[in-house]
Parts: sequence; C-alpha cells; structure tokens
Amino acid sequence: MKQVSNVVLAVITGLIVIVAILAAIFANRDQTARWAPDSPEATVQSYVQAVVDQNYPAALRHLDPALMCNVSHFEQSYYPQDTAISLFEANVTDDRATVSVEIGSYGEPFFDTFVHQEQFELIQTDAGWLITGSPWPVYICAGML
Repeated sequence: MKQVSNVVLAVITGLIVIVAILAAIFANRDQTARWAPDSPEATVQSYVQAVVDQNYPAALRHLDPALMCNVSHFEQSYYPQDTAISLFEANVTDDRATVSVEIGSYGEPFFDTFVHQEQFELIQTDAGWLITGSPWPVYICAGML
C-alpha cells in the first residue's frame, strides 16, 4: 500500500512540474519586443497588431497603396483572434526588407495550437517602411499589383 501511494505522489509531482514548465514557456512567449519605430520589424509588428485588434484602417496604413487593399479584404480574411507573432529573421538591403515571422494561435495548452511562418516583403518610401507583395492575411490583394 505504501508503494502505491509513493507512485501516486511521484506521478502528481511530475504532472505539477510539467504544468509549471509549460506555464513558464507560454508566459515567456507573451513578451512583446520593441523595435526602433522606423524599422521594418516595427512596421510588421504594428501591422499584425492592428489586424488582430481589427483596426483595419491602421493596418492599411502599413500597406503599399499599390496593393489596392481595402477594409473589405480584411473582413473577408480569416485569422484566429488569439494570434501572436514572434520575429524569426529580418534582412534589410538598401530600400527593401524581408521580415520572417512566426504567427501562432495559442488556445488552450495542448489544444488548438497553430503556428506557421510568414514572410513580409517591405519597401522603404518617404513615408517609411510599407508592406508589399502578398501580405498575411489579405493574400487576395497581391493580385492587384
């Protein structure tokens, strides 16, 4: 009987440790990086935040006008409301940049987790960095170029 209770206690202790580790990992992912306001990384971060907040006019301000995107493009797109972004890589060459990010939806731990990579192409203009190409989640605007 004593041996069974020791096994149960060990299993419960192990589960508590695993839950604590997962909580630390998820809490660490929620930290928001701050980039220089005029950087391509900050442009992508502001754009994604505006999309997630459903502030589509603000999101449009980060897009190249040549894409001819409008609010209805965002309204027709799908993305989870619990979307998070992590910078993966940024390459800047003169007036062009590519920012690779990891976009994830983190629902309940162990369930409904979805993570994928996206690349944002940016051009530098007099107004600052603008996203061009085929931006997440309004891929349909890319055909307007």
